[in-house]
Amino acid sequence: MIVENYLKYIPLMRQNIIHYILHLPFLVLAFTASVFDNDASATSAQTNIYSQMVSYNESYNLVLQTGFLGDELTSYSTVSTMQEYYEDAMLSSSITSPWVDGYNYIYQANAVIQGLQTGSGITTATFQQLTGEAKFTRAFWNFILTNCYGAIPLATTTDYSITSTLSRTAQPIVYQQIITDLTAAEGLLSANYVDATDTSITTDRVRPTKWAAAALLARVYLYTGSYDSAIQQATFVINGSNGLYSLCDSLNNVFLANSSEAIWQLPPSQPSNDPYVDDAYFFVLSGAPSNGTSNNATISLQLMGSFEAGDWRMTHWIGVYPANGVNYYFPYKYKVTQTLTPAPAEYNMVLRLGEQYLIRAEAYAQQGNTNGALADLNAIRNRAGLMSYGGATDKNSLLAAIFHERQVEMFTEWGNRWFDLKRTDSMQAVMSVVCPYKGGGSWNSTKALYPLPLSDLNIDVNLKQNPGY
Repeated sequence: MIVENYLKYIPLMRQNIIHYILHLPFLVLAFTASVFDNDASATSAQTNIYSQMVSYNESYNLVLQTGFLGDELTSYSTVSTMQEYYEDAMLSSSITSPWVDGYNYIYQANAVIQGLQTGSGITTATFQQLTGEAKFTRAFWNFILTNCYGAIPLATTTDYSITSTLSRTAQPIVYQQIITDLTAAEGLLSANYVDATDTSITTDRVRPTKWAAAALLARVYLYTGSYDSAIQQATFVINGSNGLYSLCDSLNNVFLANSSEAIWQLPPSQPSNDPYVDDAYFFVLSGAPSNGTSNNATISLQLMGSFEAGDWRMTHWIGVYPANGVNYYFPYKYKVTQTLTPAPAEYNMVLRLGEQYLIRAEAYAQQGNTNGALADLNAIRNRAGLMSYGGATDKNSLLAAIFHERQVEMFTEWGNRWFDLKRTDSMQAVMSVVCPYKGGGSWNSTKALYPLPLSDLNIDVNLKQNPGY
């Protein structure tokens, strides 16, 4: 009951993260005082974070925003915020996502960590699993936030006297905290997928495991240039999971519920009336694109032009709707747009094996291990029906081939393309062409970062806005 009473405030809390930390501390006290005296309610407190991530359409929102900002999607929307994204002209007075939601989840993860440490009646196995999941959750959202905003406030407590006056922390230090959290999570989390008991094994891949922590660690190490560690973690997932993961032979199976490629997925809302992945419901077209907030996007000409002839991803992961003599191409990795009985066939993919091969390929290439890089690159290319890479194998050429493969393999997945443009110093070259094409005028490097919400800047005097806003 306490959990339910707490959660009903979440929509209110999302409106202003600083406001609710300042004015609703009694909720934290009630939450931690009663929830963490038994395994079931403590587990519910953590797993409800994942439910909220689904309810608030986090995957779709991030894909749409970064797809519009970058070179993946074409917008047909006349809604002002959608135009801000598409024209790379975000305003701090109107753009609040993913800031508000991200700190909401971090706040709850901190509450779980704190509650587990001070609560009673929690078994050792549940304590370890939930602490690992909460630290993983905090790391995941800090990763999203720092890649959207750059330097960010680093909240590791629910103490509102601290969090309400936080200043921004430089990105290298944020990454240090992410690595610390993920390393701890990897040691705490089960190697098996567990159900609500935290110990019984399940086939549903919807709760983080040590493999999920390792997969995200591999990504973070790649982003921070720690190539040895990136290779170690990616190899741990690829080889160390004892056959738990494998690349799907059919591209149509990759995004199915509990596919062999799934490392961490989020199930659609159940038992609601819409148990399907929002990325399908809001992207798949059944008519010409709308001018509203959903079904308003198509695959950009830039992305369409990036596929090689014969690439199966173009036919399996991109759909087409002909209307008025025009073919509208749309993201089709998720295909189910109607209620299914008794269960949905697709889950939203957050982390998957295909990325681990590309992470390791890039890290190998950075180290000059050409054979290792080619083997991993070709594993992805061959699965897509393409011949093995036959171009130049000097470091720069090989890295360019891997970056291209990431573009056509990881498109419209959790902002990967937008983040890649930034971390590989490709943003200026790509967006100086794409931004004017979209009607956004000339490109300025300050547009690579989101603006901090004006509402929070007005409350926390220690927060400083990103340049250009």
